Amino acid sequence: MPDEVRPGQPPRRPSGHNATNAPKPGVGRRRAGGAATAGGAATAGGAAPKGWWRKRRAVKKRRLAKMSRKRRVARRIGLILTWLLGLFAVLVTVSAVAIYQFVDVPSPESLVTNQLATLTYADGSTIATVGSENRVSVPLSQVPVPVRDAVIAAEDRGFYSEPGISVRGTLRAAVNDLKGGSAQGGSTITQQYVKNAYLNSDQTLTRKLKEAAISLKLSREYSKDEILEDYLNTIYFGRGAYGIEAASEAYFGISVDKLSVAQGALLAAVIKSPEYYDPRITPAASKDRWTYVVDGMVSTGKLTQAARDALKFPTTIKPAATSSALDGPMGLVWTQVKAELASDGIDASEINTRGLKIQTTIDKTAENAAISAIGQTYSNLQSFQKNLRPALTAVNPASGAVVAYYGGSNGTGLDYAQSWRPPGSSFKPYVTATALTQNLAGKTPAYNIQSVFNGASPQTIDGQPFENDPTDPSSGSYSLTQATTLSLNTVFGKLTSLVGAQNVVDTAHAMGIPTTQTSTGPDPGAKTLVSAAGTTDDYVGIGNYPVRVLDQAVGYATLADGGLYRPSYFVSKVTDAKGNVIFQHEDNAKRVLDPKVANDTTLAMEKVAPTSGLALFDNRTVAAKTGTVGIQNTGDSSDGWTVGFTPQISVSSWVGSDKVEPIYNSDHSSEYGRDLAGNAWKLFMDSYLQNTTAAAMPTTQEIYQGTSGPPVSATPTPSKTSTAPSSAAPTPTPTPTPTPSATPSAPPSSSAPPSSSAPPTSSAATTTTSAPTSSAAATTTTTTKPAVPVVPVGGG
Repeated sequence: MPDEVRPGQPPRRPSGHNATNAPKPGVGRRRAGGAATAGGAATAGGAAPKGWWRKRRAVKKRRLAKMSRKRRVARRIGLILTWLLGLFAVLVTVSAVAIYQFVDVPSPESLVTNQLATLTYADGSTIATVGSENRVSVPLSQVPVPVRDAVIAAEDRGFYSEPGISVRGTLRAAVNDLKGGSAQGGSTITQQYVKNAYLNSDQTLTRKLKEAAISLKLSREYSKDEILEDYLNTIYFGRGAYGIEAASEAYFGISVDKLSVAQGALLAAVIKSPEYYDPRITPAASKDRWTYVVDGMVSTGKLTQAARDALKFPTTIKPAATSSALDGPMGLVWTQVKAELASDGIDASEINTRGLKIQTTIDKTAENAAISAIGQTYSNLQSFQKNLRPALTAVNPASGAVVAYYGGSNGTGLDYAQSWRPPGSSFKPYVTATALTQNLAGKTPAYNIQSVFNGASPQTIDGQPFENDPTDPSSGSYSLTQATTLSLNTVFGKLTSLVGAQNVVDTAHAMGIPTTQTSTGPDPGAKTLVSAAGTTDDYVGIGNYPVRVLDQAVGYATLADGGLYRPSYFVSKVTDAKGNVIFQHEDNAKRVLDPKVANDTTLAMEKVAPTSGLALFDNRTVAAKTGTVGIQNTGDSSDGWTVGFTPQISVSSWVGSDKVEPIYNSDHSSEYGRDLAGNAWKLFMDSYLQNTTAAAMPTTQEIYQGTSGPPVSATPTPSKTSTAPSSAAPTPTPTPTPTPSATPSAPPSSSAPPSSSAPPTSSAATTTTSAPTSSAAATTTTTTKPAVPVVPVGGG
């Protein structure tokens, strides 16, 4: 029978229980009136029993035990993130309070509203002022109420009821910034005004907290109408217009007090992104944004639906044309400057609002020399030359500074100095530098600039056909220096094979050729100096894969400075309106070649200019290389290059067209690199260097070990002036073979002989002018050519 509890005795312990489990006197019973007992259940009075937490934990453990491991891990991560988010919110709140206590808010009247930025040459003289002081402040009473309503509907529909900041929007933007997301807004009109008038556009948490603190203080010290008035007089509307009055004139040719509802809504619409929502730029997007604004006026009760339905999208006037130094070649310099500033953290809004002085690297004398050289060379073109597009860039080897830059005559047009085009034979010095570097590293067989190679043409190398230019030797042995002067494709194709095509690519990248294409390339972000399939081959050594004009100037500058690579740059220094330096370029030199390699590669290039008819004034020593890119099976060329340097300057000159098509010199002969591009290069070099002392150039070979020998007497170098294609040099009929790549990557076909007279009389030079006399000769593998449109041409 069950145990009994007798009066006056403590309750018996249940059988099998030890003393630690026995209830204590006075604990464990539910008392009348709801007093707490010891059993662990809540009493009627609501107090938690002492065992309540243990029971809850037990229930929780049983619930967790039923979960999968994946759900338990996810739950734990969620809890951690929740705690971290809470901690972050506390820190933000504490920081905001601290900033609020100590931040100083200048009066709006004391703010400097100068919007002009000044672009200068390297010597500090002005190129142009950027932006315009197109601002006329007006009182709020002059701005029609519907226009004010439109701005509020577009930018901050709670403007008159909020405390000056959007807490949710600010926190959301701050969290997104910490996560590395894109810049977020979430700003009220007050916050926008504070950012533009008091701060800058830095996307940092500190700036956002300052913005919030100043906005709160401003809202306490000034009325909403005062803040709105200052906002409307300082905000940028595009078209160079700062403030609502200037915007009214710029978009509609009327003063602000005459704006209609529809016109005011359009001005409100463009505030978000003036360069995008201008109806003259993106009409569809502008109309969508205008619709959002007028619909917002209906939703906020500021416009009836009937009145909204009667509105028509307004017509704007044509933006005023302004004449500026940036309309011409310097406009393309300005584009490069803006891109460089953006990468250094100085965006367009700061350029427009901080009165910056931007000192460029452009040397006024050098730039004028570049423009003059291009003008003299290309100003009197024949009708068959109207497709020609030139570019010329010059870099200071000792700093990397771009001292002259010509990418085209239209400051807002296509920049040909940034176009990606195959460099032809002007790429061959990178092969020489690779071979010499391997020599010093102890790789065998080792090659130096007197190493002798078989210059026979045509040759099949690693299964790929190579040919020299028809007027170049087709047989014989030549030193690497002689092969450089003659621009023998077969020698450089073989040397590329011997040293490794990928090693040549690595050398070129180290010397200044970008590893990936820029946004101006046909495939932005793609690897450079490779085939369409992403592989390397021996054709890279004769310039089949595209680079930019500026890249070649930088690569050659590395040789000019003894193997030190310096990235090119356009901006030396930036100061604000008070003279504070906010950016200063720092030298970033990196040794990529042994000085001996640079010396001997340069030495091998010193006979190219005089042999090509490009000797400098007073026979000043210069290292150079020409390059020509031909069009398969036509005898025509598509690109011409001359690139060269002295220790003072490295210059790259190019001519081509907007597509792969024939280009001709003034004699209607196929354009070679030594022709128009070479002439512009020589004119610039002579002009720029005329008042300078000739700097020492390499005179002595420094790398001898390895395969070497005395200079071999070369076949006399043909005259390098061009003429029309000769019928004496027909193209052999090739056996069809697969195209090795989609990019221009084939050896030259029998292109136009560049001699202005009869072909050279030497047997070596005339061998290739005879067509095969038998089918066997026509089908031999050494004359097989892939069917691709663009090919390098030896001889330059």
